[in-house]
Amino acid sequence: MNNGFLSIVKGALLHDIGKVIQRAADNPTDKTHREWGYEWLMENLGDNIAARAANTHHKEDDGVFDTNNGLIWYQSDNLASSERKGEEGAEEGKWHSEVALTSPFSKIRNPNKPGQNPPHAFLSLLKKEKGIDEACKKEPVVTRNDYKKLLNNFKQDFNNPEVQRPHSIDFLLMLFEKHFSCVPSITMKIYGGLNKDEVKEKHPDISLYDHSKITAAIAGCMYHYYKETYPEKCYKNELLKNEILNVQDNLEPYLLIGGDISSVQKFIYTITSKGALKSLKGRSFFLELLAEHIISELLDKLNLTRCNIIFSGGGHFYILSHNTPSAEEAIQAIKDRIDSYLFREFQGILQLHLESLCFHPGEFVNASRLWRGLSEKLELSKKKKWQCRLAEVLEVEMPHADCLKQSCEICFREDLALKELGKGDENLFVCEPCFNQHLLGEMLIEISKSDYPVLYKLPFAPQDKFIRIENAYYQLKKGWDKSMHLDAVAVYRINDLTVKHYSHPKSMYLPLGIYQHDNLKELGDASNVFGINRIAVLRMDVDNLGRIFSQAVHEDYRTFSRMASISRYLNNFFKYCLNTIIEGKEIDEPSDIVQRKVKENGRMLSIVYSGGDDLFVIGHWLDVTETAFDINTYFEKYTGNPFMTISGGIAVNEEKYPVYQYARDAEEGEKEAKKEKDSVTLLAGKSAEKFTEKFTEKCFKWADAEEVIERVKLFTRFLRRHDTFLAVDEDRIPKTFFYRLLALSRQFTEEGVLVLLKAAYLISRIKMRDNSEDILKMKEVIMVHNADEWKITKAAVLWTLMLMRRGGD
Repeated sequence: MNNGFLSIVKGALLHDIGKVIQRAADNPTDKTHREWGYEWLMENLGDNIAARAANTHHKEDDGVFDTNNGLIWYQSDNLASSERKGEEGAEEGKWHSEVALTSPFSKIRNPNKPGQNPPHAFLSLLKKEKGIDEACKKEPVVTRNDYKKLLNNFKQDFNNPEVQRPHSIDFLLMLFEKHFSCVPSITMKIYGGLNKDEVKEKHPDISLYDHSKITAAIAGCMYHYYKETYPEKCYKNELLKNEILNVQDNLEPYLLIGGDISSVQKFIYTITSKGALKSLKGRSFFLELLAEHIISELLDKLNLTRCNIIFSGGGHFYILSHNTPSAEEAIQAIKDRIDSYLFREFQGILQLHLESLCFHPGEFVNASRLWRGLSEKLELSKKKKWQCRLAEVLEVEMPHADCLKQSCEICFREDLALKELGKGDENLFVCEPCFNQHLLGEMLIEISKSDYPVLYKLPFAPQDKFIRIENAYYQLKKGWDKSMHLDAVAVYRINDLTVKHYSHPKSMYLPLGIYQHDNLKELGDASNVFGINRIAVLRMDVDNLGRIFSQAVHEDYRTFSRMASISRYLNNFFKYCLNTIIEGKEIDEPSDIVQRKVKENGRMLSIVYSGGDDLFVIGHWLDVTETAFDINTYFEKYTGNPFMTISGGIAVNEEKYPVYQYARDAEEGEKEAKKEKDSVTLLAGKSAEKFTEKFTEKCFKWADAEEVIERVKLFTRFLRRHDTFLAVDEDRIPKTFFYRLLALSRQFTEEGVLVLLKAAYLISRIKMRDNSEDILKMKEVIMVHNADEWKITKAAVLWTLMLMRRGGD
């Protein structure tokens, strides 16, 4: 990338830094934010060209229309702030540095009742050092001292001596995300003739980070588009004022590129139970790595920066690019190259669908057509899977000589040589891809114990374990490895915002859901933790996501920046926050039904996949079930929007149950829950039928599921706690109490039999002791003639019996 391009992008990224400096100043109105920013950048940045962006991006700024750089900064700022269009004249002329950012989900209305707006939710300016940042109903007070603290932290990081100068775009992007994700991009309140509710509706919901990132992305696109479209004028350094400011209706200078890796679920879950945990982790992470590899290759060939990544998660990604012949050529070349690699390596199971849609700058104001149109193109592409290679797909291959008697013991593949994979006392014979993905899973488990894991991208094969994609070699490390710095072409700092760790000039931030308990090596380790020996899988995703993007946001608010901001915040929850929620150590009151000290010990489970808007978690059945409740609780707190809901399914079964069947059972449970929305299906799984009922009998709205938990807690008060199970306290209730209660619940819910007399008899068997309040509560929940209450009781009894089982069946 040439210096001219880097200065344009860097200037666009930093153009509004003066807003933070101004809000922290004792005399803020002495200068405009542009003047504050320019002075600060001239003193600290070391790039005088980029610094000019700070005071050359408003129409009243000197020289903004006299240079192409000024025109690009001015226009990219305008396009990135399309949500403010038409409001410039309505800004209140009073300083409002105390304005807090509203949650980006505040513009999402009830998808089931169009027009019903959510209550406002606000974000605190300063992020928590630990735990999850939550949206709050009451607007927090933002003071000048808060901005001073924020600015001071930013300056310390910006001037950290460990980081090489000049700062890379990736480093600055990480700094902005770390410090400015909750800083409003505008400070003035909008009021010009609006009523109170309308003013509330105009409250800033785009962060300075999101605005700056999109501005930089657009500026980078403009640089390439105008240089390639008007080469002679650029060579002569002629002014492109009309071309930049008045783009003809028939011109479309921008491209939104969409990438989608198909058959992800089939690839991840179609494995046996042998070596399942490492293979699952390895396969899932391989897909993350593959998406990241494709993105980095695209950005490299397009000469763009990571500012242009609009979204990446769940095997999908979106990139903002310039629309030029060279860009189209680069996109097609990458697609052909990656598809050849995937076809060769995975027999066509995986395919990259890469589509793009060109657009006029006017569509930054309303990006609905873009997202819808690109989504339709991707769906159409997936329906034509490997259409250009049908002959190769249909070709019948003879099994490899190694597979005449057996296939790969993990994926059943027969066309490749088999390698011996040591797995404790057992050896498996597996194909090369499964061997590598198993090794990748091992690496992930090793680094998941580290606070600062690192992913190195290298141009040659390193020593020790690595994974190869095309001609790039990726190696995971627990931390910084000086010996690899000279050769690394990229250093990904996973979930690590510690600035001194960004000493390598190619360092970049990579959020990733990787939590795994330290003692979890194989799935069997999670089976016998507490109560019955069972493994569980949890699958969850956000309800109505398609309608949220296509309908729930009012048409007037569907700007490119806002939709990108909503996507990023959602992805941040599933990729970054989920690690903290699932571990349970740094959140307030994690679910801990039988007081196992989750806050101290963490949870015995592993994130197989998380990103975009969904997740897949596997581990001990009680940890997985409790985690589902914590995820729902923190999703509500994170979004602050009651219309944003999440549903999930939990499949429970034995350790040896095949992973793909776990995945299928959890998916069926999730589908049942999503019919109702805002729901969860508990304890699904065919071989658990002795404990469980039909899906409809196991599916609960979250509010009712919380009642199940409260009832389990009530029941456990009649039990005695042992190290790894609960037992009946025969001084209080008969040994068969809960089995009889289960029978009553089934008679009522399944056979419609009136059971009040039998319930009264059962209650009478409870031995009156000191805690009469528990007995009264027990009567209250059992002595009822209400189907919903008995459904809750039945689930709670099943759960209680699983806690009482000691080991096996």
